Amino acid sequence: MANYRVTELTKSLPATVPFVGPETQERARGGAFDARIGANECVFGPSPMVVTAIAEAASDAWMYGDPENYTLRRAIATHHGVEPDNIMVGEGIDGLFGYVVRIFVESGDSVVTSQGAYPTFNYHVVGYDGQLVTVPYRDDREDVDALLSTAAECQAKLIYLANPDNPMGTWWEPKRSTI
Repeated sequence: MANYRVTELTKSLPATVPFVGPETQERARGGAFDARIGANECVFGPSPMVVTAIAEAASDAWMYGDPENYTLRRAIATHHGVEPDNIMVGEGIDGLFGYVVRIFVESGDSVVTSQGAYPTFNYHVVGYDGQLVTVPYRDDREDVDALLSTAAECQAKLIYLANPDNPMGTWWEPKRSTI
């Protein structure tokens, strides 16, 4: 990458994706997994209602979607009893992680998460020049107290608590995981 006109930060990033996807792993092992639970995929496939909704929306696929997601944001806001300005819609969790990091983290700001937490979040923090601070699991789960104390020590701009945690399958009740 040395010959390209990219930033020094970009040059410092590994030339890989944040994690190895299941398709790559299946090719390497020479066969498909029986279940892809690490990818958060439902072994039963989509609901018939989802398949119907996709089929009905297919005729509009030639148009760009509403970039403000006006109708969707209002429906979600109404369902949760909040204002639409409190709702962010993105192309998936990876994209939303990138937006959140760009919104809150400036160059050199600390961000705290657990060792082994979602690798794409870590990738965005490093990619936007944040300082990633990791905390080990305790008793095979996120250590909320250590996350909070570490965040206070380093004056973290963000804390990422995977709840429920993948791949551990553990979770904290809302009152325990709310600051």
